[in-house]
Amino acid sequence: MARIYLLSVDRTLCKRIAEAMGDHIPVEMVQSLADAELVGPGVIVLDHASIPADRMLSSVLGEVAQAAQGRAIVVATEDWYAGPVLQAIRSGASDVLPRGASAGEIASVLTRVLNSALATQGRLARLTLVLGTDEEATALLATDIALAHAMAPASTLLIDCTLPSSTAEAYLDLKVDYGIASAVADLDRLDASLLADALARHESSGLALLTLDGGTGGEPVGVGPTDIVGLVQILRASCAHIVLCAGSLRNGGLLRELASQAGAIEIVCAQSIRELDACRRLLDRIALDTASAERLRLVVWDHDVRVLLDGRRMADVLGIEHVIGVPVDRVRLRNALNAGRPMMIERDGGAYAHAVRRAIGRDGPSRGAVASFERVKRKIMRTVERSA
Repeated sequence: MARIYLLSVDRTLCKRIAEAMGDHIPVEMVQSLADAELVGPGVIVLDHASIPADRMLSSVLGEVAQAAQGRAIVVATEDWYAGPVLQAIRSGASDVLPRGASAGEIASVLTRVLNSALATQGRLARLTLVLGTDEEATALLATDIALAHAMAPASTLLIDCTLPSSTAEAYLDLKVDYGIASAVADLDRLDASLLADALARHESSGLALLTLDGGTGGEPVGVGPTDIVGLVQILRASCAHIVLCAGSLRNGGLLRELASQAGAIEIVCAQSIRELDACRRLLDRIALDTASAERLRLVVWDHDVRVLLDGRRMADVLGIEHVIGVPVDRVRLRNALNAGRPMMIERDGGAYAHAVRRAIGRDGPSRGAVASFERVKRKIMRTVERSA
């Protein structure tokens, strides 16, 4: 858990910071970092008023920075003139906070610095990027991958960038009213508590959903590629897994940057020469670096061994080493989409669910297989007991 360490003797200041940050961020007041157990990500708040008059702020900041073990430092000061503020920043402070600031101002500054600290110091979520030119197939697969993680169970967030409206929203039968534009606007105060209240959540699996359109049915205004990259970096500190369906995103630079962050990159393509060519052009536009290309895998959608254009040939055309086939029962999948009941939550998801679990390394034996094995085992044991 992230923590704020306040270097001060002012209990009133400590109380005000604690009230501003809420119960989910502990605030610990210490007189020296040597007395504090610095565990996990955090931020150091240095109270300027606690520095002896015969000492320079710059020298104290240098000592604190050495003891902070890479943690960001915020200076709380009443000296709000340009000179002292500039001196604090030049001496290594990440930000400056007025000692008399309101709760909202305190929360805004410290949440922004904490989010940055979590992204650099904390344990980040594993990011899976799902690409494809068939936006519906890409979104359906991304949703089922996210559901497989969520039911593991692990805290999982699905980001669906399909336009004009979210396929995942329909597939999960959810009503979304908080989208990427809202999250970007809240970036300075975005934390686990806000996300828990704002995000739509699939009840049976716990999967959280964030969409590009935010329930508006249109493209968000004023959101650029750097906003999306920054948002994803912050969100990775809030859960164990993030699955990002690229959907309608086509900016090569944005997709390349997201791919560089991703631990796994899936490109979804059916056994069609036209779709294969479209995927080749998409990869050419992204121009993945060598490290990202090694994490790329071809997912052959609606895989059928009778089709001559097999997965290995498709992978060779795309220059991809890894390939996996996902068979699709089109009627079942269409019914699942229309009913808002994903195949991954069905008791028997068939070969499709088996392939999705295998794709993410969660292909354990099904409950039915375990029960069948136990029945056979009991019969054998009874036979052995009778013969004995």
